[in-house]
Amino acid sequence: MSKLRDVIIKIVLFVLKKCKIKNYIVFESFPFYSDNTKFVFDELVKRNVNKKFKMIWIADRGTNSKVIDCENVKIIEGNNFLNSLKKQYAISAAKAVIVSNDLLKKINPRKQLFIDLAHGAALKNCSSHYNLPDCYDKAVCLSPYLAKYDAVNFNCDEEKMLPLGYPRNDLLFGNKIDLHKYFSDSEFDKAVYWMPTYRQHKNGKYNPSSIAFPIIYDEDIAKAISQKALDEKVLIIVKPHPAQDMSRIQKLNLSNLVFIDNHFLSENNIENYELLRSVDALISDYSSVYYDYLLCDKPIGLCFDDFEEYNSNEGFTVDPDFILAGGEKIYNTQDLCDFIERIANGEDTLKDKRNEIKDLCHQYKDNQSTQRVADYILNKLAGEI
Repeated sequence: MSKLRDVIIKIVLFVLKKCKIKNYIVFESFPFYSDNTKFVFDELVKRNVNKKFKMIWIADRGTNSKVIDCENVKIIEGNNFLNSLKKQYAISAAKAVIVSNDLLKKINPRKQLFIDLAHGAALKNCSSHYNLPDCYDKAVCLSPYLAKYDAVNFNCDEEKMLPLGYPRNDLLFGNKIDLHKYFSDSEFDKAVYWMPTYRQHKNGKYNPSSIAFPIIYDEDIAKAISQKALDEKVLIIVKPHPAQDMSRIQKLNLSNLVFIDNHFLSENNIENYELLRSVDALISDYSSVYYDYLLCDKPIGLCFDDFEEYNSNEGFTVDPDFILAGGEKIYNTQDLCDFIERIANGEDTLKDKRNEIKDLCHQYKDNQSTQRVADYILNKLAGEI
């Protein structure tokens, strides 16, 4: 059986290497139809690119009906043998392959445009488990300053980095949404979005910290923080990292410390960064959402209770003392309570330092990143790549 499988694979690879390039554009993101890829896809559809190109979404992990109604769009879902062949054919025949999470591989030796829109700028050290394949022409980044660090994380030449800004960050510019509509059971005047990086990866391979979640790893602490937030009329919205092993996190039913996930966002038709722009502060740690939120010019708290352990296990590509100087360090429960008080009182102690870091890490501070990326892709396609 294994010999037959090897023969089939050889035949398939031979056929794929002979594929003629067609007017296909392949898209990938995780979750499906999200993050930077979604915004670029929507912009290309807005420009009627789907009138000329078939837009093909690779959807290994679930679909979203929002894109099904678009003209000339195909979704290839699932990993059975037939669909795997369809995916490989679409990738091999496409003029452009646009991803933001899964680095789809090139098989066809003919010229194609491969571009990684990325899903986070360099902060923690990911170089040991992230490699940009040689077939990728460019990877989008935030600025020339961060390009050299992203290149280290991607294990690629710095010239492959394309500092156009992340398309998803365009959503950080705009009016707030009314959070009371979605969190009607909570009493609050101010809101904080808590977006930590993963501590234990759900694939079981990466465990840079022994704690599952910073600060509120104990039920009694979580209850005390919720009560403090209620007293200060502050809502804390907690969204664990999509890669986090959730089996070690207890989601408590508390009034002012509320857990959400991607299902909550899709169910309520809210974009993640639409929610992010609508809060009054961010709590994070070693996640690259720190860079993105700098564009909002609002306070940031950074949980550092496992910094030494995280640094010794995962480490950082950048100098964390310098880059993270725009965020208030939170080492314990009292620090978190103090941060909540400052948000409630409208205090912003690190505004100047935060803006200094923002100017360094963002070449563009506008809502035009999607247009810049779309322009780049279309210019390459117009020149036949």
